[in-house]
Amino acid sequence: MSVSIRSESHRTRNLMIAILLFFSVLSVARLNQIYFFSPDSPDYVLMARGLVNDFEYRQIDFPGAPYFTQRPPGMSVLLIPAALVAPYNVIAAKVTVILTALIMLALLYRWMSRLAQSAIENEPELNGTAHWLTLLVMLLLTTNPHFLLFSTIIMSEIPFMAFTVAILYLISNDTAPINKQNLILLTGLLMFLPFIRTIGVALILAIAIWAVVRRQRWPYLISVVCSLATTGLWILRNNSLKTDIYTSSTFDEIRQAGFSSTLLSMINRSLNHFESLCNILFPNMPGRAPRYERFLLDGNHVLPGPQLIYFLACILILSIAIYGMLKLWNKGGAVSLFYILITFGILSVWPWMQPRYTLPLLPVILAFFPVGFLFLLKYVTGSKILVKKSLVGIAMFTGIAILCSQSITDYRLIHANQQLIFQGEQFYQTQLPSTHYSDFVQAGRWIKENTPENARILTRQNDLATTGHRFQKLVYFEQTRPAQLRELIQKFSSRYLVCFDKNAADTFPWHLLDHDLIYRLTPVYSKSGIMIIEVRPNYEGTIRHQYWQKEEMMNVARQTFEKFPNRVSAQVTYLSLLLKTENFHEAISFVEALPEVSDVRIVNFLGWAYIGQREYPKALQEFSKALRMPGQSSISLSIHRGRDLAQKQLTKNTVPASPDKSGEPGRNLQIAKEYWKLSDFDRVLKFTQKVFDANKSSQAELDQAHVLLARLHLIKGETQQAVEELKQVSTTENAEANELRDRIHLEESLSDLLNLPPHQKTEITDGLDPKQQAAIQKLVSIYESEGIPGKALRLLEQAHMKTPLNEKILKLLAKFQLFYNLVPEAEVSYLTLQEMNPDDQEVAAALEKIETLKKTPHF
Repeated sequence: MSVSIRSESHRTRNLMIAILLFFSVLSVARLNQIYFFSPDSPDYVLMARGLVNDFEYRQIDFPGAPYFTQRPPGMSVLLIPAALVAPYNVIAAKVTVILTALIMLALLYRWMSRLAQSAIENEPELNGTAHWLTLLVMLLLTTNPHFLLFSTIIMSEIPFMAFTVAILYLISNDTAPINKQNLILLTGLLMFLPFIRTIGVALILAIAIWAVVRRQRWPYLISVVCSLATTGLWILRNNSLKTDIYTSSTFDEIRQAGFSSTLLSMINRSLNHFESLCNILFPNMPGRAPRYERFLLDGNHVLPGPQLIYFLACILILSIAIYGMLKLWNKGGAVSLFYILITFGILSVWPWMQPRYTLPLLPVILAFFPVGFLFLLKYVTGSKILVKKSLVGIAMFTGIAILCSQSITDYRLIHANQQLIFQGEQFYQTQLPSTHYSDFVQAGRWIKENTPENARILTRQNDLATTGHRFQKLVYFEQTRPAQLRELIQKFSSRYLVCFDKNAADTFPWHLLDHDLIYRLTPVYSKSGIMIIEVRPNYEGTIRHQYWQKEEMMNVARQTFEKFPNRVSAQVTYLSLLLKTENFHEAISFVEALPEVSDVRIVNFLGWAYIGQREYPKALQEFSKALRMPGQSSISLSIHRGRDLAQKQLTKNTVPASPDKSGEPGRNLQIAKEYWKLSDFDRVLKFTQKVFDANKSSQAELDQAHVLLARLHLIKGETQQAVEELKQVSTTENAEANELRDRIHLEESLSDLLNLPPHQKTEITDGLDPKQQAAIQKLVSIYESEGIPGKALRLLEQAHMKTPLNEKILKLLAKFQLFYNLVPEAEVSYLTLQEMNPDDQEVAAALEKIETLKKTPHF
């Protein structure tokens, strides 16, 4: 090697070290205590500590600590050092990811340098070009916003890249005879790779294909067999636990779709993943909403020109990289090409679609781009120095232009993060950031300090447990109907709900704060984008007017959108509320006025708006488009439901039109009852009133409407108005009306108990007379059927204080105490019952459940 070449190589290494230091500074500037990705990121941190504590891969934040199978354990294993030094510390975990990114960059540079050396063996004059082109590609990678984002969050993409590059680096050093140390190292890396990401199987298969065709490479099959064996054991383990959601979901979808539909789906998904890859190669590409967009505050910087230009440029880059792979077929080119093809093949049948799935291909493509360009340069230009310099100049200029665009986005990412760190609570009040900035870690600290150790939490993001250290269950409140939420609260025995605050208007059924008849949902914490809601019994069985106003959410969403019109999260929230308020025409106009629509949620909402307008062909078109977009898996139920409804309505339109039933009293009564289930009492009143306004309402329908109005008066505490409504019921045989009359009569007869202040001690007597006890039991039964068990609990508490030795009253009281998760009170009641009747199996089962509810998590 000549002195000039050695000097060039030395200078390039120094510049590469500078690039690594530069990337370290960018990454550190992006550090914060927020997880961003849920449930993946918190799971990795929690399971890492679980592996340290118990040497088992278990879900330690859930009752019973079930075996965890949703994600492979590789990422958690990598986080074990962080878990030992700083348990549950998000910064320590993020630093681990940054370190893997730096290792990957160093390995990639070594690999690219080796490939470049192979390309310029007979062309020493291209040495300088090769080095500068390699440095430019490395700089483009380190400033790529996708790469910077995933290097500073706790996800497996960057560690997976590091292992992939390390494996391909070893493969590129293929020699005969095979180096045994390299083979042992390769075997270890291959065995671990699928445990970081399951799609690592693609690289294993690529190496298998490459090795099997040449006898000298057969020793590499040892690595392949060992890796496939460990992966198979992991799949068997998950199958034995009946929780292998990945492979089972994939094969189930293929079986249900059939051959032709599966083939069409594979093509559509491959095209979408190709678009995602183009967006990764060209960040800020027009027509796409990149993942990092939601971490910016003022919208994303977009590259100029039509989208087609960037697709063509992406094809050109891929072609040059593939040309480099073909030219260096035995230096890792074959394995790299097979790996890319197999990855796209797997992603084409994978049920879930995320833009990040193609991110790990980025370093493989970029590794071969410089050598492909050099080989192409030699082939096209020959000895034409001017042409050669022109092409190199164009490549350098284009790279620098992309570098400048990426730097703008990097600056915005870092600037937003610095505002988060230094502005504190003011950041949330003035910047109104997306929900991805909501600080569940800080909310977890409040939970740990202010709640019992056995308190159970329903939470929108599971990173709460990393500081809260409570049993939790992940719930998407915005997708959960009120009845389902109540059922989850009861089954999980939840004491608190942790959700985004009201600035994220459509992320919780906020009207339940005042309108829930079973629970009193009371905000006890509102900070850093998070609201914590305490769950208590609704002792009154009435609504209140304290925490929710009808127009509040719409006003918040409109103000946020007007302040930040380019922010996708603001667009999505405002559009969803337009749909909720049935402003379908305005919703359609709103989407049409957007400069671009690249988010699947907006497309889905547009489909629903067209359904509201009864434009079913357009709705079907939008839902079909949404199913082909990245991110559709998270809202696939809504998309499929909308598509099925649009198809059903289109089918109906082909048959003779039936009479419009929208104004029929019976239909309005049915709608009113459905809204009652949703606790939307304003609409209950609206559709009930339509029954009175209709000229064709029958007497039976009018009676049902009066009963509904009576119920509305009762939940407002207006007993006398309810009595007046019941007087309007024409028949004495109406069972619902009679039950309400009985309720009102019994409440009057037991007013001495019902009107006592909560928990006020009453005079203890020898017991209740049979008539009083029967009245209490009947009223409790009515309260249950009316869906106000809290009022039954209040009545039974007062009755029990009056007659503490009455076994029937105590048994009913204990049942409601347990229903409302009042564990200490229920335990006292059931222990007393056990003393009265030691052989009662129902009491024994209740005490066993109480012991389960008293358990605390092992963190």
